[in-house]
Amino acid sequence: MQSPGKRTVQVNVKMSAEDFSILQQAASTLWPDAIVSNSGIILGLAKIAAKDILKGTSANARPTRHSSKNRR
Repeated sequence: MQSPGKRTVQVNVKMSAEDFSILQQAASTLWPDAIVSNSGIILGLAKIAAKDILKGTSANARPTRHSSKNRR
């Protein structure tokens, strides 16, 4: 079992109540019975989205600057 990671960077996030509600719903869908803190929701979903973007599998992922689609 891995030990919890040490927090080395502090990030402050401001968002509307509506936006956070959407994130809570997404977390409930992904982790139905888990008790997750507000920061855990943000960090967990952000990490999943970041990995998808870097793999290029996200529906919202933009092509990179070096993509052949962007070359003329």
